[in-house]
Amino acid sequence: MRKFFDWAKGFLSENGQASSKRFVGLISAIALCYTLYLNPNDALVYSVAALSAAALGITAVEKIFKEKSDKKNEG
Repeated sequence: MRKFFDWAKGFLSENGQASSKRFVGLISAIALCYTLYLNPNDALVYSVAALSAAALGITAVEKIFKEKSDKKNEG
């Protein structure tokens, strides 16, 4: 159980700082699964899926462009 909590702490943080975008993305992905199971209403599913994709996508884009800018500043 300790390994899981260590993994979750690492997943939800970046360089020791909590990442609210990852947390929102994870919670909205769980909410999407719950929504699909309980009430597959199209509008509700699309809105929760968009929130999840946006939260996780923003984190990924920031990480990609941050690494490129860091390499550019070093060279």
